Amino acid sequence: MKETTAKINKVILLLTISDVFSWGPLIIISSLSGIYLAQKLGNDAVEFVGIGTGIYYITRALFQIPVGTLTDKLKNDKDEIAILVMGTLLMGLPFTLYPSITQAYQYYILQFIFGLGVSLNVVNWRKLFALNVGKGSEGREYAFYDTILSLSTAIISIVIGLIANMGDTHFNIVLIGSGIIMMLASIWVLLITKVNGRKSRG
Repeated sequence: MKETTAKINKVILLLTISDVFSWGPLIIISSLSGIYLAQKLGNDAVEFVGIGTGIYYITRALFQIPVGTLTDKLKNDKDEIAILVMGTLLMGLPFTLYPSITQAYQYYILQFIFGLGVSLNVVNWRKLFALNVGKGSEGREYAFYDTILSLSTAIISIVIGLIANMGDTHFNIVLIGSGIIMMLASIWVLLITKVNGRKSRG
């Protein structure tokens, strides 16, 4: 076990933990958001969620290529880390504001912000992961990432589901808390700058 842990690239480990914080809560929150919005916006919530989901994916589609093109021009990975941090913060922010939603347009704005955050996050996360993955151990390191993310998401989903089921107030706490946890993922991303000898540094 110690030997396996020792071989895990520190950058890969930090990127994995950052995804546990950012994408772990998101998966269950996305499943519950329809129920939550039905209580906030009434009978047309299904339509609103459909439009909001469209806004999220259109925003993500529009920004990912420009973001990828920009990061390819940046030779120092500190710029990519900074953009990844910004994206992570923008991903979590909308969920802290969910309890304030009273109109559909507010939800649409938050979905736009979320889509922009994901486009900044995904492109740079994947690039940093690909640049730092160990040669000859790609399969093991990708498997390590997915195993940790899957297990943590399972635990987070159970905990969030139990708390959210306690009532509207608890649901609000879950949403705000999840948004804060997602934004805290940026701390792990910033720690990448402390890893000496990382391959993405150039």
